[in-house]
Amino acid sequence: MNKVKFNYWLDVVIGLAFLMSAITGIAFLFMGSGGYQGGRNAVFHTAWLGVSRTTWSDLHTLGSLVMIMGVGIHLAFHWKWIACVTKQIVPELPKLRQKDTQCEITG
Repeated sequence: MNKVKFNYWLDVVIGLAFLMSAITGIAFLFMGSGGYQGGRNAVFHTAWLGVSRTTWSDLHTLGSLVMIMGVGIHLAFHWKWIACVTKQIVPELPKLRQKDTQCEITG
């Protein structure tokens, strides 16, 4: 698989993981506060759209972990470009600064 296709599919995975994490996060807003609270929380076992709070939590965790992993791979994949641009725009790095160098996009 070439770099462009890899980057595209990585971005698709990150985007889908973000949507899963966002949708499940919104579901928690509609379900109210969570936690057992010693039996005082009447909405602890709440289900929303027929899905239990535990399942929403598991989906939220899974989506978040996939997104974190995807972003980490994405940053590693573009690390040379990030370093090149940082050298160009950070004035505190005079020794490393490369004003006339073009940062190649490799993804």
